[in-house]
Amino acid sequence: MTTTNEDVMRSVLDAWGEGVAAAQQATRASFTDDCRWEQVGLPTTTGPEEAAELIGSMDALGFSAIAVEFRNVAAVGDVVFTERVDWMLRPDGSRVGPFPVVGVTEFRDGKISAWREYFDGRNLELLPELTQP
Repeated sequence: MTTTNEDVMRSVLDAWGEGVAAAQQATRASFTDDCRWEQVGLPTTTGPEEAAELIGSMDALGFSAIAVEFRNVAAVGDVVFTERVDWMLRPDGSRVGPFPVVGVTEFRDGKISAWREYFDGRNLELLPELTQP
């Protein structure tokens, strides 16, 4: 069975909903060593370990997972575009959001080599811990 770039992207985002450990594992398995992950208002990471560390910071913020609702996914060559709505989940199941996001991912040899996410940075105000100096 052939795995497409879209399959990889969906599996990474689905892992976010399974919790921090699953999201970190999917990131480590799916990012190239030099993958650059850029998000509006958040630190840019390079490589799977930095990205996994950033994902791990969700615990300190009181979140256990991110539920992703896909609106549109399109794949052209080595690029996958996602339009989605993210919800931060607390351990009790309550949600913070919604966070509408558009992501552009580039692939090399079946792994994510660049990921840029675009969203309204003002939504980060819902997560005051991220905006503290």
